Amino acid sequence: ERVISRFHTHRDLVKVVERAIDRDGSIKDSASAQLSSVRKNIGKAGEGLRRHVAGLSKSYGSSDYATFTGSRHVLLVPRDKCRKKEGIVHSTSHSGGSLYFEPFSLVERNNSLESLLHDERCEEARILNDLTARVVEGGEDLLANIGLIEWLDALKAKAAFAAAFACLSPAVSAENTVRLVNARHPLLEMSLKEKPGGGGVVPLNIELIPDSRVLVITGPNAGGKTVSLKTLGLAVLMFQSGLPVPCAGGTELPLFSSVHVDIGDEQSIATSLSTFTSHLKHLDRMCRRADGGSLCLVDEVGDGTDPDEGAALAIAALDRLQSNGAFVVATTHFGKVKSYALNADGISNASMAFDENNDNPLYKLLQGTAGRSRGIETAKRLGFDPPVVRHAESLVGQDAFRLESVLSQLESSQLGLERERVALRAQSNVLNRLITSYSDKESALSDFKESHEEKIRKDVEDMLLRTRKEIETIVKQIRETKADKTVVREAHHRVKKLIERAKVKPKPKPAEVVGVGDNVSLSPSGDPSGTVIEIGKDAAIVEIRGKKLTIKKGNLYKVEKQEATRSRGDIPVHVTVEPLHSTTLDVRGQERVETIDAVDQFLDRAVLSGVQEIKIIHGVGEGVLLRAVRDLLGSDSRVATWRVGGQGEGGVGVTFASLK
Repeated sequence: ERVISRFHTHRDLVKVVERAIDRDGSIKDSASAQLSSVRKNIGKAGEGLRRHVAGLSKSYGSSDYATFTGSRHVLLVPRDKCRKKEGIVHSTSHSGGSLYFEPFSLVERNNSLESLLHDERCEEARILNDLTARVVEGGEDLLANIGLIEWLDALKAKAAFAAAFACLSPAVSAENTVRLVNARHPLLEMSLKEKPGGGGVVPLNIELIPDSRVLVITGPNAGGKTVSLKTLGLAVLMFQSGLPVPCAGGTELPLFSSVHVDIGDEQSIATSLSTFTSHLKHLDRMCRRADGGSLCLVDEVGDGTDPDEGAALAIAALDRLQSNGAFVVATTHFGKVKSYALNADGISNASMAFDENNDNPLYKLLQGTAGRSRGIETAKRLGFDPPVVRHAESLVGQDAFRLESVLSQLESSQLGLERERVALRAQSNVLNRLITSYSDKESALSDFKESHEEKIRKDVEDMLLRTRKEIETIVKQIRETKADKTVVREAHHRVKKLIERAKVKPKPKPAEVVGVGDNVSLSPSGDPSGTVIEIGKDAAIVEIRGKKLTIKKGNLYKVEKQEATRSRGDIPVHVTVEPLHSTTLDVRGQERVETIDAVDQFLDRAVLSGVQEIKIIHGVGEGVLLRAVRDLLGSDSRVATWRVGGQGEGGVGVTFASLK
């Protein structure tokens, strides 16, 4: 709303422009009365010319339609029929056999049309000048509108990008820490999506802390080292440009004053710049300019020259950048740089994971261990000539072999630990969800219990208030009758009954042990209750109101013994009933007979479970189920009252029933 309020509407200018200018940029007839009149006259003049040309064409042996030279109507006349004294010859045809001829009878008509066309152009120029003056008058406001539209367009593009790549805005790190969580390079992700059968991007997770600002990434060629550098650099630049970043929650980045990058090849014949020289120029610039607010990304640091000298330059440059306080991420294949990173303080190692079993890179960054370059393995994977590969293996020095072997073992161990960490994280997430779910349910149960306890307290208070009033009435009667013995005994009996009614009865608990003859109930309220007549392994047969029910023992509550009354005509019926788990029954789509049977069984279970109110969803349709349900509820002895669902409860398509 704040942005929209800054727009200047210019309604009058918009109306004038819409009246004068068409969508294709042409000027409308409605732009002015003068223009409309001129154009009507032009139309009439043109039509008159066409008719006149049609008449002249026969006499000159020409076609019956006019052609044009510029804006003038002329005839294309055979040379032998052209009489120059009767008109003006403008030009000849390509073959020279015909002439573009304007008879004198057309000259005046063409001149009149030219005059009208001139008037049209003058009026159009006047209209455009007037509109231009109006635009210039509101120029500042219009330019401000254009700026706001550009800003909104950029904002919309950011939102569309964020939605397409599941982006978010990282937090600004208060501890000067670089932490990327599941970051993805958008171009790589888009490229993989476009490939048929292409897999998803393996996200990057990387962390640099103030005490360990330099990270050296090693690993196989085509393993993802350069992509990791580009993903980190792009994420930092996007973040500092106000763009959402393709990453997950937990990502945090500091605000860098400068970002230095040396990735790729800038070899130039024109400037006599070699690959190694171009890398040296970039590395030198970093060493001179980088400070505590800088991020330096170097791909294949020191590469392009003798390995010993290149490694020495790489180590010296990393030392300088570390002493300057810069954050540095570099990749390398040099064994000496790997060893240096393993032993130097403040410098950590990382490697790109590799699947030893399938001989494939996993494109996953593992921090804490160096990785093998796997140049010979890469050559094998690409189908390099086997004899050459075997010769190369024989030429590898023993020291290098031992280092690569140790790195391979470390990499395998790190990958195993990473898999265990991922599994533990997944288990932790499941556990956290369970804990949250349990906490929510516990909170809901506590709220439910508290609300019901409050209702019970109010009911007890009301009952005690009524009891007190009744006792006061009894005492008043005793005083008025001067303590007649009969009245006293009657009063004593009534007070005793009131006290019994006012007592809060303990809530029944599920029976731990039940035996034949025990009085039990399916409901904690104790009503309805029945007698256990047979005990099974997990269930008991209970007789309730003349019906034999098979009920799981864990669902039974012991209640006080009551006198059972049953008429001789009662016929015991054996029914298996499960406790009611929902007070709602949905019969939509059922047949009428099927619906009546379902509602009847539902009423049985509701009564046995001590439910006070049930909800039946039958819909409206043609009203068959609606009438069947309400006819049954209206005539059933188990139902006290029924009502139609109100607003927000389902309306006419739902019926509520209160049970006795």
